[in-house]
Amino acid sequence: MAKVEELEEGESPPKRQKDVDAEHEEEENPIDERNALEEENAVAERAMRDFAAITGTDEIYAHTILQDVNWNIEAALEVHFGGQNEPAAGSDGENEEPNEGPSTSSEFEVSLMSWNIDGLDGSSLATRMKAVHCVLKNINPDFIFLQEVVEREIVPIEKLEKYYKIFYSNRPSQYFTAILVSKAFDVLNHHVHHFENSGMGRTLQTVEGKIGPTKVFLLNTHLESMAEHSNKRTVQIRYCLQKMGDIVRNNPNALVFFGGDLNIRDEELPPLPNGVADAFLAAGSPKGEKFTWDTRKNDNKFAHGAQCRFDRVFWAGPLRTVSFKLEGRQRIRTTLCFPSDHWAVNCTFSP
Repeated sequence: MAKVEELEEGESPPKRQKDVDAEHEEEENPIDERNALEEENAVAERAMRDFAAITGTDEIYAHTILQDVNWNIEAALEVHFGGQNEPAAGSDGENEEPNEGPSTSSEFEVSLMSWNIDGLDGSSLATRMKAVHCVLKNINPDFIFLQEVVEREIVPIEKLEKYYKIFYSNRPSQYFTAILVSKAFDVLNHHVHHFENSGMGRTLQTVEGKIGPTKVFLLNTHLESMAEHSNKRTVQIRYCLQKMGDIVRNNPNALVFFGGDLNIRDEELPPLPNGVADAFLAAGSPKGEKFTWDTRKNDNKFAHGAQCRFDRVFWAGPLRTVSFKLEGRQRIRTTLCFPSDHWAVNCTFSP
């Protein structure tokens, strides 16, 4: 039996080497913990400053929102701009799964949003595109038509790739359009038609795909701008509607959606093809939802009282009912502007 050394009262036993090593490790751990804590605090402080700067709020409000979304600034901005309830504690505010897309049952609904995001205006562009990202992500439609997308601030749009397949028109150009589709949507074809008469590089962008057995055609465009280009715009809208009519005739059971920033005046609009309806009119022309370019309420550009329904959505197919609402109407407090000079068109189609 090993000899047991007698210890005087109050004396500690001698330390074994492994105890000494463990003690050294324990001595090092507080330093590591302090470093980690300092880094976490720095991240939190940056997030609060950025959130407060973008939203025009104070850091107390920023702290309240950010702590519930694990200091994820994008999720916090979504809560703020989207106006949704604060997420449950422990949630980081991110959807774990992408948009599942419309159901393949006979009772499915399809949501579509069209928005000219005004990338050509460099004023507060980075802040505005973050707001655009938050609005789109919060609403989470099945399909999105965008106009005036620019390379300079495309990152907020590309971040939506977590939830959507994204198709661009003439992306190397100064500005372009984009179609975003749910990842559950089976894409068969993507095509870009360049208008020969356009002096602004305008196109008609088409995506063909399927929802279960149902064929779906998505047509997104940005037609020639300004009143003096009415003749060019009229030729372009006639081409688009003829294209849509051909698709409807050749695919009688398909869903066909056509929309975008048409810059159209009522007197320029030709008769619609058989079976094609205007979403705003079919929804009953809801009060307060008509003008998508409204300088009485949106002062991003100027305020001279013009009110126009430039942005429109037309559709045909087995879904007969539509709800219609304008989005993107919340002002960004720091910049005192809206995400875009256009309101977004948000439609939900159902049987």
